[in-house]
Amino acid sequence: MRRAIPLLCLLAAVAAVSFARPAFALFGMFAGGGGIKEGDPAPAFSGLTVDNQKIDFAQLKGKKVVLLDFWSIYCASCIEEMPRLVEINNEFSKKGLQVIGVNLDSFGTHRVVKFMQGMENKITFPVVIDKTRQIATSFNAMVLPTTLLIDASGKIRFYHVGYRPGDEKHLRGIVAQAVKEIRK
Repeated sequence: MRRAIPLLCLLAAVAAVSFARPAFALFGMFAGGGGIKEGDPAPAFSGLTVDNQKIDFAQLKGKKVVLLDFWSIYCASCIEEMPRLVEINNEFSKKGLQVIGVNLDSFGTHRVVKFMQGMENKITFPVVIDKTRQIATSFNAMVLPTTLLIDASGKIRFYHVGYRPGDEKHLRGIVAQAVKEIRK
């Protein structure tokens, strides 16, 4: 009986975790593990948005500060973070910020668009579908959400994995400083 108690506790913990709603999503085999970091030059990327518009980083570099947010419709913390990103976009888009959502769901654009249309807070920035995870791999975005800020010179100024309420305050300060710098 004594030996059974630790085993029962372990099984109860596993069951609790199994039924809990995931706060993040994991894509790929490893989370983190090198690659991109703050201060590095951002890799080139391009993709098509959900409304079939081409986004090319080469056309933004030197002109805009770019906030990339990697997300999935199945990532609870991604969805919780989204209204904060919409607020930041609305506040800074006319000052030189380009927010780009990079969705990593592989089942098709239609389902992502339908999900976005049902959101209470509508996304006000372009969303690229990265089915092949090419952009995510370039930025080592294997845990969602992953949020990056690339300054106008093309350097990564902010690299953050996960979301907790309040993270947006720190991000807002970094965005404000980066957009000031492109006006100089």
